[in-house]
Amino acid sequence: MRTWLDRLFRKERPRIVNEDAAAVLSPGPVWSDPEIPDEERAVLLVRLIEDPTAREDDQDDAASDLEFLSGPFVEEALIRAIRAGDFRSDLAQRCAESLAGIWAREGHVDPAFLAELRSLAKNEVFGILGIRAPRLLPPGSL
Repeated sequence: MRTWLDRLFRKERPRIVNEDAAAVLSPGPVWSDPEIPDEERAVLLVRLIEDPTAREDDQDDAASDLEFLSGPFVEEALIRAIRAGDFRSDLAQRCAESLAGIWAREGHVDPAFLAELRSLAKNEVFGILGIRAPRLLPPGSL
């Protein structure tokens, strides 16, 4: 259990023979680590997108990785991040992409939030749903 936490927080670990230095410093995507159950993975990724001190690229990666998870906890966190980014920040756009991907995969949307969407986040959601699941869009929105 400590190994994935160490990698997540970029702590030094022993180098394997012939291992590239970049591989040692990079923990890899959290979502692909088989040691982390999906529930823990979701919590760690959500903490990262909500951490104001986190690096922007780490937050973008976390937001993108959340698309591969599901559930109300993940969707609510993505919605909070989109609102916090005033629907137009880079992170809000990345969260909108993930949220749309989840909705398309799961076959449902949050109609109240869909109606609230605006700016770049709305473009992302409507664009992805228009391609992957147009049946989920409101009538006349295409």
